[in-house]
Amino acid sequence: MDPAAVTARLADLVAAAPGRLSVAVRARDGYRFDHDSARVVPAASTIKVPVLLAYLASGMPWDLPVALPAARVGGCGPLALLPSVTSLPAGEALRLMIALSDNDATNAVLGLVGVGEVARLLGRAGTRHTVLRRRMMDQVAAAAGHENETCAADLAELLAAVRAGSILPQREAAMALAVLREQQFDEGLPAYLPEGLRCASKTGSLPGVRHDIAVIESGDAWVAVAALATDLMDGPVDRGTSIYPTYAAIGETVAALVTG
Repeated sequence: MDPAAVTARLADLVAAAPGRLSVAVRARDGYRFDHDSARVVPAASTIKVPVLLAYLASGMPWDLPVALPAARVGGCGPLALLPSVTSLPAGEALRLMIALSDNDATNAVLGLVGVGEVARLLGRAGTRHTVLRRRMMDQVAAAAGHENETCAADLAELLAAVRAGSILPQREAAMALAVLREQQFDEGLPAYLPEGLRCASKTGSLPGVRHDIAVIESGDAWVAVAALATDLMDGPVDRGTSIYPTYAAIGETVAALVTG
């Protein structure tokens, strides 16, 4: 599929999608696609990617012990079900934070790296609308309006910068992508990818909100994509999963940019 056909297909998918969808695509060869990509939305768990990058940029060791508080916040991830686990190596906490979106692991890592370091990482990356304002599952802060926010353009460009090696040293960038390739929630962008492609991704979910971001690679060719959907509530019913076929088709479509 040539770039013009990719653009036409993406436009059709966006037009038919449920809810309100923002999409940004950035490829190594310079291809770009944007639809409402500067729209600011709740970041949900996509904010965990900057946390991962900030930790790797900090120089703290992979095996640094990370203490886990007895009071778990839960919401997502296995640590809320494992009260006997009181400490983990940082690398394992980072892997849980990304692959299973564990909120307790995220908060433990944030306790080490700090909100300020995440902000500095985002500043170096040139993001415009991505802000970490609170820890995971902090309902008091959320009720006070302290929401973590982002936009599709920021996230696609952040992933592209990681893959291009422009915001982390080569070793740390490779580590970040390796962690993102362990993603277990693959119902969206990775779902229809052909065998042989590598996909490094992160999802994010809130009521009525479903996000998916990924770097899809074949050899030296790569494409970064961010798809952020909101307005997926139907009265009291969360119909967020209705966006997954659209995301799978978007992933399949942009993969044509790296497979020829």
